[in-house]
Amino acid sequence: MPIILLRLAHRVAARSWRAPALVLLGAFGIGWLLIAVCEKPGAEIKQPWNYIWYFFVSGTSTGYGDLYPSSTGGRIGGVIVIVAGLTAGLVLFAELTLWMAKGRTMRANGQAQLHVKRHIVVVGYERDGLRAIITQLRADPEFARTPVVTVFWPGELAGENPDPDLYDVVAFDDTAYQRACLEAARTVVVVGRTDDETVRVMLGVSAYLRRHGAPAVHLLAGVHDGGRRAEITEALALVGPDIEPVDIDDPAVVAVAIRNPGVAAIYHNLASTLDADGTLYRVDVPEGAGEWPRLDVAIFLLRRGSTLLAVGESHRPNARFRLTSDPAEVVRGGQSLAIVAPSRPEIPWQEL
Repeated sequence: MPIILLRLAHRVAARSWRAPALVLLGAFGIGWLLIAVCEKPGAEIKQPWNYIWYFFVSGTSTGYGDLYPSSTGGRIGGVIVIVAGLTAGLVLFAELTLWMAKGRTMRANGQAQLHVKRHIVVVGYERDGLRAIITQLRADPEFARTPVVTVFWPGELAGENPDPDLYDVVAFDDTAYQRACLEAARTVVVVGRTDDETVRVMLGVSAYLRRHGAPAVHLLAGVHDGGRRAEITEALALVGPDIEPVDIDDPAVVAVAIRNPGVAAIYHNLASTLDADGTLYRVDVPEGAGEWPRLDVAIFLLRRGSTLLAVGESHRPNARFRLTSDPAEVVRGGQSLAIVAPSRPEIPWQEL
């Protein structure tokens, strides 16, 4: 029997907060027993809620004096409460403070378990790029308060998270995806140090989500090498049919892809086509050629196998191009057009 008691005492004391908690609990019980037995019948301090209040203010040495024991036995109980509060209570408070500080440190170093959902997870950490993407996202009111979590590789983040107000960090290990609440995310962006690593990591992300029966999570694969877009896209399609490649070097494009699932494929397909075939052309509209509604010009070009992508304000080399059209916008001589076509288009302006 003594051995069992010793083992029990050892297990209780193994966690430093348990011993002071048990001392406080014992003081609470002994104090209540002495006061309940020794105080006069009908004394206010004997009422349970009043005793709890007395235990709290006396144990914390506040001592308002609104309740106090008057009998010898009750005062002994009061002394036990006060001594326990000044010793075990202070130890317990110190342990609580250390626990809170440890939790903050673990979170800042990426060791803590997070509790987030409908958030954005970025697997791979590059501070400037991450900050740029978040800045673009925060401009959209719908994403102004969306939490962002980044999972960083060993050696990517030295010390604590430098931007705790922008994102949380999770150190990569066997439990990283669980601690980042990957299965509850709305979007996961994988940014490997190389495109091949991106494909490998995306394989692990997809496997984790399947194991946990996660609902459809929007998956984006950051692509660095534009010359390998077709190859990387084919490899990602083998991992999962819904994975979108996105140009990770353009934060604005990444932010658009996060906000609008499916849009990344448009950017990526256009970039792949242009890289492979060189089918984006700039065509200057001759001076004095006339003016036409932008919609009419777009339809005219479509009928000839070309697509109007943007309208430039002038013939200048650095002319600003507008992708979206204003209501009743017109195209006139002296402007430039960005056109996607199989070959450089020859436009019969006189037929417009």
